[in-house]
Amino acid sequence: MVSAVDVFQLVPQSASRSKQFLLRQGLVLLSLFAVFSLIFGTLISLAVLQPSVLKLHSAGPLGAHKPRPDIVDRHGALLATDIEAPSLFANPSSLMDPVRVVARLKQAFPKLDEMDLLRQLTREKRQFVFIKRGVHPEKAQEVFDMGLPGVDVTQEVRRVYPKGPLAGYVLGHVDIDNVGRAGIEKYIDERDALGAFSSADGRPVQLSLDVGACHLLREELLAALKVYRAKAAAGLVMNVHSGEVVALSSLPKVDPQKPASWLDKDRFDRVSGGVFELGSVFKVLTMGMVLEHDVATLDTRVDVTGPLKLEGHVINDYHPFDGELSLRDVFVHSSNIGTAKLALRLSPREHKSFLEKLRVLTPLKTELGPLRRPETFANWGEVHSVTASYGHGIAVSPLQFAASVGALVNGGIYVPPTFLKRDERQAKALGERVVSLKTSQAIRRLMRQNVIDEKGSGKQANVQAFSVGGKTGTANKVVDGRYRKDLVRTSFVAAFPHHNPEYLVFVMLDEPQAVAASGGLTVAGANAAPVTGRIISRLGPHLKLKPFFPVPYRLTSRR
Repeated sequence: MVSAVDVFQLVPQSASRSKQFLLRQGLVLLSLFAVFSLIFGTLISLAVLQPSVLKLHSAGPLGAHKPRPDIVDRHGALLATDIEAPSLFANPSSLMDPVRVVARLKQAFPKLDEMDLLRQLTREKRQFVFIKRGVHPEKAQEVFDMGLPGVDVTQEVRRVYPKGPLAGYVLGHVDIDNVGRAGIEKYIDERDALGAFSSADGRPVQLSLDVGACHLLREELLAALKVYRAKAAAGLVMNVHSGEVVALSSLPKVDPQKPASWLDKDRFDRVSGGVFELGSVFKVLTMGMVLEHDVATLDTRVDVTGPLKLEGHVINDYHPFDGELSLRDVFVHSSNIGTAKLALRLSPREHKSFLEKLRVLTPLKTELGPLRRPETFANWGEVHSVTASYGHGIAVSPLQFAASVGALVNGGIYVPPTFLKRDERQAKALGERVVSLKTSQAIRRLMRQNVIDEKGSGKQANVQAFSVGGKTGTANKVVDGRYRKDLVRTSFVAAFPHHNPEYLVFVMLDEPQAVAASGGLTVAGANAAPVTGRIISRLGPHLKLKPFFPVPYRLTSRR
């Protein structure tokens, strides 16, 4: 038994041990408080003082797509580049309640296909499902903040186009995995496989395009759609010496940021992705042929009394003439009969051979891929020479046609068209003489006469300051295998300055209507020609061309 004395002796010892216990407990609590204070302070610092540091984390080895080189215009303006963008994904095996998860995601993405996502999330043996790729960072943060177990965020490489739809058909687009599927984007991947391009060295792919020229071209074509109530419009600007395409626009447009827009059947590149009967602009090629073969001169006279009948075909002129016209006037008045009779001075074989020499009938490929193959006659006879002489029954792409006209006006050298920046040395190495300088100079004079002559079909394209020369083309459209007289496609090809051309402009309008602005007419001289004139009036200063004002001749008085 413990005595009272023993009890009193034990009390101080028990109190001492209690004090030690309390001291240790206090130290533990103090340590825990310090740790939690540090964590809490860090969170406050991240959320309040440094909100930009609270970033979405990258989970897993995703977004490892091969980076792509930037695409820039001829002056270095950025047209396409890579950025990192958040993508949402889920691990189905970690989802406790897939139905609830999908319902929460629907709140963030109202257009989400709930049933499709739910099927993917509940499919057996699936460890990974993309929910949404390339989302806005704020939207990704919103989902991340929901704290849904099994749902996470990663960073993927995404392609962006700072200029939007501008030059969309040239740039093309990439798929969800950043792989080029059309245009220059596809070309980059094809060349990259051969070691021609690499994003590793940081060098951009520099195009021949001029962003400013593309912008003004598109603006004028948009205005033309509205003014002439046309179904579609297209145009290009080309350097006739280097073959560089400086501007291209085709309407309706496509957006490289939205690949789905390419699925619309009415949205295609009408400059390089389609073939059309272009009508009387082809007379530029026919005149080049007869002059080069020396079967006529500018003063050669031709009887244009109509109609002209050949193998069951009847050829008439839009403005009938009786008697003779010089070759120069045949061109200015755009006489089908006169052009046909000049073409018949050569054999069908010689005619076809000349067009092949100008690369009009042969397959052509650019960085955008193969152009649509020209559509022509299986057997080339006299009647085919006649109709082809004025652009009837033969369909080519505007780009292929423009390159051929470029050769006729630049001094006689054919240079393949390109969408990449090309220097003078490269152009000369690729050039091939197809007609003489004498023929080229005669074609320039013809085109200029057609614009300055009061009766010329191209007079509404006259921009005196830049000495424009050009030719109109109006072609009836084929619908269900038959030509429609009420539906036309109009075009205009121009070169300037005419005495030594540097640039060529081609404009095409699809189904322009007879409106007040065109004087109730649908022919090219009343719509495509004035549109081209407006483009050149803006293009000349942009390209820093010096205005051309001939000094008027003045009589001096005798003393």
